[in-house]
Amino acid sequence: MKQLEEFLQRKIRIVQAGPTKFAISFPMYKVEGGLYEIFLVADNGKFYLSDEGATYAALDKIFEMKEPDVIKNLVAILKQYGCRKHPASNAFIVECTPQDIHIRLSHLVQAISFMLNMKIFYV
Repeated sequence: MKQLEEFLQRKIRIVQAGPTKFAISFPMYKVEGGLYEIFLVADNGKFYLSDEGATYAALDKIFEMKEPDVIKNLVAILKQYGCRKHPASNAFIVECTPQDIHIRLSHLVQAISFMLNMKIFYV
């Protein structure tokens, strides 16, 4: 049990990243190194989790993001996990409540993982 507690303390971090934003770092490693961060954002009394555009930037290095088939596949994947693209940015987001943050975080992470692994179908 002590090993699990030590692992979680080293691997999962939540820090305030702005007045209405918290960064959640967790053990999902980027290909180029480092941990992914998902941001919990409070906006007009509502909450959402966001990758702040990191996934889109990573995918843009692999795919031609302006191609209709790529966009169509990304939208389908996001919808499958209850996520969407933020209307004003390249961030992938999922709305949440304080009660279901952990579940919605899991959905966003699964969507990101699936999208980042799409390259095996296109290479």
